[in-house]
Amino acid sequence: MSCPVNTFNKSKEDFIWFVKKAVTDKKSYSHSELYHSLLKLFVDADTNKDGLVSKASFSKLIDAAAAMPRAYGYAPIDSELYKTEAEKDAARQKMFDSMDLKSTGVITFDEWLKFCHEHIAAKTATMDPHPIIDAGSVDQYKNFIKAAVETPTSPEAVELYWYMLEIFTEHDTDKDGIIKMSEFPAMMNEFLTTAKKHSLTTPTEVDYDTLFKKYDPRNDGRLTVDEWMSLAKEEVFKKFL
Repeated sequence: MSCPVNTFNKSKEDFIWFVKKAVTDKKSYSHSELYHSLLKLFVDADTNKDGLVSKASFSKLIDAAAAMPRAYGYAPIDSELYKTEAEKDAARQKMFDSMDLKSTGVITFDEWLKFCHEHIAAKTATMDPHPIIDAGSVDQYKNFIKAAVETPTSPEAVELYWYMLEIFTEHDTDKDGIIKMSEFPAMMNEFLTTAKKHSLTTPTEVDYDTLFKKYDPRNDGRLTVDEWMSLAKEEVFKKFL
């Protein structure tokens, strides 16, 4: 039986940011989201409902977990990894043994979680979720922003959209879809890091209160996602063009 692919409703770039954040920051929402996703996969493979995954169910567990990165093009299909079923079985047995830390012949959830975190950390260590935003030159960054702002349907616009959502959701500490004034300065400081690195003109901390109020039309001390997007576009990105 095929398994539904859980793509976390993220873009390809956002997926890498998400998993890197999940394995490096245990206090993050990303960590919690990944934890529950891996738990769901484990529970589905726990056919006896005894808190254990047997060797018989292990391969299906790996297949289900691999479906996520494969959906984004980050993992090869089995036919590219293994020439024969025997080769696949041998590889899975080796993986099972490396995960079975207690040598009990079954996998416990903590063993599964430890293996996944270490595997993800190793695979994503050298990957940039946003190459231009994270590591590009000042000209690359400005060209990226220009394309994103001027062409809403461009790949740059999609990537920037997800980047802005990442920052918003990370600083929405109580996960109510709203940024409060108390959360706004930290969000702005993170958001402006790249622009400041390139010595571009950006709002200063003394401007934050004014900016927040300008894009809070209800004057209720709450900033929604669309208001955050408008603020970033009008008060920061368009200043670079």
